[in-house]
Amino acid sequence: MRRFLVLLLALLGVALAAPGQVNVPGELRTAHDLVTRSLHEYAAGQREAAYRTARAAYLDHFEYAEPPLRVLNPDLILEMEYRFADLRNAMKSGANVSELRAIAGDIDDSLRKAESIVNGTGVLAPTLAATGGFTILFREGLEAALLMAAILSYLASTRNDRLRGGVWWGAGAALAATAATWFAATYLLSIAPISRELISAVTSVIAVMILFYLSFWMLQQSDRKQSAEFMRARVSQAVQSGSLAAVALVTFTTIYREGFETVLFYQALAVASGPVLGYMYLGIALAGLALVAVFAVIFRLGRRVPTQRLFPALVTVTALFAVAFVGNGVRAFQEAGWLPVTNLYGKMPTLDPNVAALTGLHPTAETLAAQGLMILVYVVGFILFRAREQRRPQREAPV
Repeated sequence: MRRFLVLLLALLGVALAAPGQVNVPGELRTAHDLVTRSLHEYAAGQREAAYRTARAAYLDHFEYAEPPLRVLNPDLILEMEYRFADLRNAMKSGANVSELRAIAGDIDDSLRKAESIVNGTGVLAPTLAATGGFTILFREGLEAALLMAAILSYLASTRNDRLRGGVWWGAGAALAATAATWFAATYLLSIAPISRELISAVTSVIAVMILFYLSFWMLQQSDRKQSAEFMRARVSQAVQSGSLAAVALVTFTTIYREGFETVLFYQALAVASGPVLGYMYLGIALAGLALVAVFAVIFRLGRRVPTQRLFPALVTVTALFAVAFVGNGVRAFQEAGWLPVTNLYGKMPTLDPNVAALTGLHPTAETLAAQGLMILVYVVGFILFRAREQRRPQREAPV
């Protein structure tokens, strides 16, 4: 009977809050902005103003969006009510800023889920999450496979087949270390004494730097075999020692570097995926299947993978995610209070929050300027790279 009365009241709320009267996504986004502003006010010592702002986020905006949402997901709405109350109570009791940021982070996640409930996840956000999940693992896994192939090829050329076992032991240890790194990173980030926004910002910046380097590294791989030569130089020293452990160590460090990068990228992508996180894992599963096929082609059938065709596509996707992570990094710095915010709400089309998080296209002048600068750097870098590649044959030609 009680559940029936709750449902009846919720349906009455939907009738009173018709779509034409309440802009639910708009109210949710305003609530998010006010929660963020309240944290900045609290950190600046304006505790009374911060409390009023946090209360306005709930009473003046979230409550208007609540009736239709309660029908669709009453448990989520009840949880959000408690979290908004936790935020106000923590401000009243004089809690430290890091505790408030943790509560605000939970509210932000719930607001994104609520907006996804109203709008649906659509097709674009899940596609972007799945594409990111696939591309990261497939790119890193493909590079690891090529490096392992170079090591095994060198061992075969020097007739040191007894050392081949060290390659597989090293690769297995690297995979185990990568899994341990993922769980350790997830745990440490969850208990870190700094705000989640700042963690997200720093992670995004590091990911961007690595992605930028990898983009041009892959362009070089499409034209030359530098990685194979590099691996031959590293493995030759281990082979000369005749030690199985030395070969395993070289393989471990080579593969674990790819694994560490993978963990870093997925930490950044997981934050951006939010309610469509499951699609990121779907992309990871598909990449795993694709890598099984690649490994079979390389190590079972002894054939070469057409990397000259694969790398240009991977370069493009890698560059796009670097641009997205730049936008998310700047936005995270803004929410942490480290950068100013020039809001462009109402002056440009507003994307679904999941799409905005996965593309980094947030409606602020600073995030868009950072992404535009990143694109410009890529364009200039690509032009310079191509110019250098065109001059290279002339420099290397015999006199």
